Amino acid sequence: MHEMALAQSLLSMAEEEIARCSCSRLLMVRVEYGALAGLMPEALRCCFEMLTSGTPHAQARLELVRLPLRLRCPFCGTTFGEDGEEDSDARNALAAHCPGCGELFGHIVEQGKEMLLSRIEAV
Repeated sequence: MHEMALAQSLLSMAEEEIARCSCSRLLMVRVEYGALAGLMPEALRCCFEMLTSGTPHAQARLELVRLPLRLRCPFCGTTFGEDGEEDSDARNALAAHCPGCGELFGHIVEQGKEMLLSRIEAV
């Protein structure tokens, strides 16, 4: 389970940032992740809670924002992807025909593989 390593990295980055700002306690950490990032949200949430339990950050919230898959056809330039539904399968969208020209192969992933720490709130 790589979510524990991810949670440790997120917490470490957040702690470095709040120390730089002379804060001592995390209130919220927001992570945006792509549909193809291979992230198990509930596992990450559980790991984050385990790591913050018994620390000054014990009440910190972990907000997870899933970014939908966005593809671009290299042949016609059409941008397409998931319909934005949280439970849609991004891997099925990867195998979809381009709605512009019908091409099946070679789509470029413009959004969907990333994971970023987008916001930290602390006191």
